[in-house]
Amino acid sequence: MITLRTTVTVNTTFFKKSFITLAALVFFLLTSVSAFALNPFKGLPSLEELENPNPDLASLVYSEDGVLLHKFFVKNRTFIPLKSIPRSARYALIATEDVTFYQHWGVDLRRLALVMGENIIKGRQRWHGASTITQQLAKNLYLTQERTVSRKVKELITAVELEKTYTKDEILALYLNTVYFGSGAYGIEAAARTYFSKPASQLTLPESATLIATLKNPTGYNPVKNPSGAISRRNLILSLMEKEKFITPEQAATAKRSRLLLHYTPVSHHGIAPYFTEYIRQTVKPASMLGDINLHRDGLTIQTTLDSRMQKYAEQAAVDHLASLQASFDRSWRWPESLKNQMIKESPRFKELLEDGVSAQQALVQLRADRIWLNNLLREKTRIQVALVAIDPANGHIKAWVGGNSLSSEDYKYQFDHVWQAKRQPGSTFKPFVYLTAIDKGIPANFRVLDQPLALKSGNGIWSPRNSDGSSGGMTTLRSALTRSLNQVSVRLAYEQLTVPEIISYAKRMGISSVMPQNYSIALGTGEVSPLELAGAFSTFANNGIWTEPVSILKVSDKHHRSMSESTPNRRFAIDSTSNFVMVSMMRDVINRGTASSIRGRYAMTMDAAGKTGTTQSLRDAWFAGFTPQLVAVVWTGFDDERIKFTSMEYGQGARAALPIWAGFMKRCYSDPSLKLTNRYFHIPNTVIAVPISGQASVASAPANNSVYIEYYTPKGFNYYKSNPVQSTPGDQGDSGVPTEGDLEPAPQPAETPAQEGAF
Repeated sequence: MITLRTTVTVNTTFFKKSFITLAALVFFLLTSVSAFALNPFKGLPSLEELENPNPDLASLVYSEDGVLLHKFFVKNRTFIPLKSIPRSARYALIATEDVTFYQHWGVDLRRLALVMGENIIKGRQRWHGASTITQQLAKNLYLTQERTVSRKVKELITAVELEKTYTKDEILALYLNTVYFGSGAYGIEAAARTYFSKPASQLTLPESATLIATLKNPTGYNPVKNPSGAISRRNLILSLMEKEKFITPEQAATAKRSRLLLHYTPVSHHGIAPYFTEYIRQTVKPASMLGDINLHRDGLTIQTTLDSRMQKYAEQAAVDHLASLQASFDRSWRWPESLKNQMIKESPRFKELLEDGVSAQQALVQLRADRIWLNNLLREKTRIQVALVAIDPANGHIKAWVGGNSLSSEDYKYQFDHVWQAKRQPGSTFKPFVYLTAIDKGIPANFRVLDQPLALKSGNGIWSPRNSDGSSGGMTTLRSALTRSLNQVSVRLAYEQLTVPEIISYAKRMGISSVMPQNYSIALGTGEVSPLELAGAFSTFANNGIWTEPVSILKVSDKHHRSMSESTPNRRFAIDSTSNFVMVSMMRDVINRGTASSIRGRYAMTMDAAGKTGTTQSLRDAWFAGFTPQLVAVVWTGFDDERIKFTSMEYGQGARAALPIWAGFMKRCYSDPSLKLTNRYFHIPNTVIAVPISGQASVASAPANNSVYIEYYTPKGFNYYKSNPVQSTPGDQGDSGVPTEGDLEPAPQPAETPAQEGAF
């Protein structure tokens, strides 16, 4: 009797509480419209907010060939339409979370009553809420995660309003696009790419079930961290789908037997071309470009010019050569003790010791004794850096970008970018602008200049540049001088035939925008430029004398795929195409038989190409700038600290420290048929005059002569040649000279020579 009476009492209490709960729920639901309109509950979303949900969306950066390069986000989320979400994922969600989703109007009263009764019977301190998909969406979009009665009421009201505002399919799409799947992935598209490296539209049945499994506990059922738990939960979901007849028993059985195959790509991964995508971030970031936008929240789509295939080839070429180049340097480098001490004194740790009251001498002794720390410091200082940038000369599109030696995206973290942030002396890669100035003025390519030192007064001193190998000779043609990279001829040409303002003017017309030194040392490339700037200028040579501004972004669209900004070509006439071709023919000789002849020999490259090597004072910088009619690439190698430099011409000159990377990149690109790069020849304008010339005497000759080569003239240059026939002289080096072994140009620096202190 006692037991019975107790039971009756409990049951009576239960029914009373259930009736009161249900009555309260019905009251709130029936009055939801008026309650929402009056908004008596602080924190309820407005009608405008309901109609325009604004969750944080990741901005996506794509290559020109359609590959996702990178995401910028606060929350890694990408919206996709319901049609792009597979039915397997939708059914898995409904079977697990809300089987009556298409029958209720935001709240499942029957399920809610049962769960409330269970909460009362079991005396739970934290009540289970039996939330529908719509209620969960209301909470995720507009409300907090607190577990209170007031928040639950707001959730119920908001859910009803969502059902009034959206269709069931729209609610389902909103939910699957906003819910958290673990590992930093918000929404099913980000989750599919994070765990399986594929778009959501390509998810299989077991993959869909695996992702839905994470929703219950993004950590506990994370397939990367807890694969066994994820599989167990996945199989439970497959059983629920079978129970609701969303899939057949055979489909469920097959899916349960499938292995968990992940292709995990964590969201901290910087993706392809990390230096380039950081450049994109800094390009888009200024508010003046796109107005009041937030790159990390507004879900932009950024279409870039980069080609993912060329990017891969650029990185491979850099990795392949940097390993052997670094090894050569490490074998020969010896730290001067004074420089080693200076590096220690410049380190943050040394400064911290001083702040702690340790004397400078004691700090130096202490840090020199810490061998592990010191070796790491010195090793980091002597890592060779690299820059490679490739451009399509026809439209200025940047196709590949390597900004440093942190080529693994896992190692990259907002590194200094040597493509556009570093300005270094270009050395002999600047000489083509000097020779172009002469060609366009009407001086022919076979004009002869004395290859002897020239002493020039500079301030209170004398500057007398020498050839890299210390040699001198007689009268030498401009073509031969450029092919062999003769410093003495370059400076004498500038001094005797040109002016510094003229050289600077032509360089700027071709695309050099940096401030240049106002003296004749400019002939040896003492003005500092970035690889991006130099590549843009060399693109003018490849594009028949038309300069086109380098372009990185083609189009920016908002989250609704509406265009916000599109690239418009910025180009101008830079140089007469005839003068341009004569200059290209001279740089073609640099590759065919000059300082870059290893391109034909060692690397067996046959495509029509032109370029120029460059090595600066004391082997600080090694360059190669080369191009074909379809592709321009500039490579630089060196060190961040200019007190550290290559130790030998045997491996540290431009032809050996930079050119191999260019050759490796170009060979890979031209070997890939999908890039459609063909062996085209440089365009020869109709106004170019071609004359067979004797290599021994630089005079017109019969074509049958074995020593004959074809010389190209502008009309003005040909008139000069006819009126000033040049004869050979004793010691003439002609055009058949063997290229010098090195390419070192003593490009003076402000602190070391008077060359840059004033005009000559």
